[in-house]
Amino acid sequence: MENIPSRVLIIDTAWLGDVLFSTALIGAVNSVWPNAEIQLLTSPRAEQLVADHPLLSRVWILDKQGNDRNFGAIRKYAAALNAETFDVVLCAHPSFRSRLLCMQLDVPIKVGYRGVLAGRAFTHLVHNDLGIEPDHVQRRLNLLRAIAPIVETPVLRVGIADDTVRWASNWLDEKNLTAKTLLAIIPGSARRTKQWDVKRFRKVVEEWISRSADRGALVFIGPSEKALIKDFNGLDPNLVCVVEEPLRNCAALLSSCVAAVGNDTGVSFLAVAAGCPKVFVLYGSTQVNYDFPAPHKALAAGVPCCLSRTGHGEARCKWTGGPPWCMGEISVERVLAELQK
Repeated sequence: MENIPSRVLIIDTAWLGDVLFSTALIGAVNSVWPNAEIQLLTSPRAEQLVADHPLLSRVWILDKQGNDRNFGAIRKYAAALNAETFDVVLCAHPSFRSRLLCMQLDVPIKVGYRGVLAGRAFTHLVHNDLGIEPDHVQRRLNLLRAIAPIVETPVLRVGIADDTVRWASNWLDEKNLTAKTLLAIIPGSARRTKQWDVKRFRKVVEEWISRSADRGALVFIGPSEKALIKDFNGLDPNLVCVVEEPLRNCAALLSSCVAAVGNDTGVSFLAVAAGCPKVFVLYGSTQVNYDFPAPHKALAAGVPCCLSRTGHGEARCKWTGGPPWCMGEISVERVLAELQK
């Protein structure tokens, strides 16, 4: 690319974990063009993840499932974006609506993934095939590689505002956990086949707090995961607390933990992006699609599965009709051994 851009737009309105993977693309754009202004267009549910990102000058919110779902709204949104005079657009979400939006953007360089309408939406095309590039971050970085070289892969990163840091400090004080060495537990997932048995998560917590008096644990529960709370009843409330907080607050609390163990879900990757020193993500039915920088690590079942080892996982295991067999092959002892390293 001959001309250095002054303003770059990144588009990712996908799942929370996907938007977190796109934070590596934000870092890469900043490394290649350190003086360029970077803006991000994302979904309402991801706004909290990126609102305080230090490299973003502006975050645009496109509610494709709500007020912005029809063509007229997308056309109006495109007009607002065109008023910003972007030099480059990198579209990290291969959805039909994202491509419709890009078709209407008057931007000289627009990079996106191959697919329906891609030839009309973008000036540069790259593959989005897991068989060609399975790594979620590298597929996003390939958007930038289409027009500029990348020297290294940036880490996942979110910003945590000072007032949120203070909130987390006060919250831990109220729970008498400030002096504790904290383990984060992330037992939920959007798909049942991606969930490790919650009783095993509880066993990890019990073993963690039993090995030292200065240890504690935070169990992160999402709005649709309240049924999991009962499985942690009876644990010492002075050592183990359930966290039901907005993602912004969760990020600050995760950054206060020394390690995290979770399923293949957005909050586990939020732990990485928030700066938790050591994060272990458990994989069974889904493929490991991220090259975890050490000491973070994927703990994969490494066994045959009833499902394709790609995608988001299904609602239930085809072999058991219920809890996923493959996730059951990850033992509590294996997780504890990794935590002790």
